Amino acid sequence: MKVHSLFRDRRGYSLGELLWVIVILSILTALAMPRLDWLRYRVNGELRNMSLQLAYAQRLAVSLQHNVQVTIDKPNRRLIVDEDANNDGSYASSERRRVVQLDDAVNFARNGVPDLPAPAPTNELSRIIYRRDGSADMTGVLFLNTDRGVNLGNNNDARALEVIRATGRGLPYKYTGSAWIRG
Repeated sequence: MKVHSLFRDRRGYSLGELLWVIVILSILTALAMPRLDWLRYRVNGELRNMSLQLAYAQRLAVSLQHNVQVTIDKPNRRLIVDEDANNDGSYASSERRRVVQLDDAVNFARNGVPDLPAPAPTNELSRIIYRRDGSADMTGVLFLNTDRGVNLGNNNDARALEVIRATGRGLPYKYTGSAWIRG
């Protein structure tokens, strides 16, 4: 005589078990949602994006062996990467241009945050030119903030990208409300 186990012949879950899982997941979601700050995720993502775009412009200058100009267009919330094939410092219709638009809730605003810790530069960049050797034409800082931070005067969402002249690299900073933290 064979003994059948209740669990061995079972082929699925009952409706009651599935409802319990849905109830538990909805309670956990209701507890977690107010703690998520989507705007901070956006500004962090845009900081990484700006860092990648600057690294792209630097690699482009080295590989093509001519200057690449990056312009920060604050009013239109975009970054413009121009390949300056004839090294004349201006954009011609025969040269390639790449435009990177910021997310809707993010802008290039300093909003009164203090300077980065020394020895970081204090000048805010509006244009960067990458040379053939990968270096930048100047050292400076690129600031990012959210619309919420600008409208409320709250700088907890402020981020910065320090561009080093010699290496052309961007170092990210995060503002905690009282001090800048690198990384």
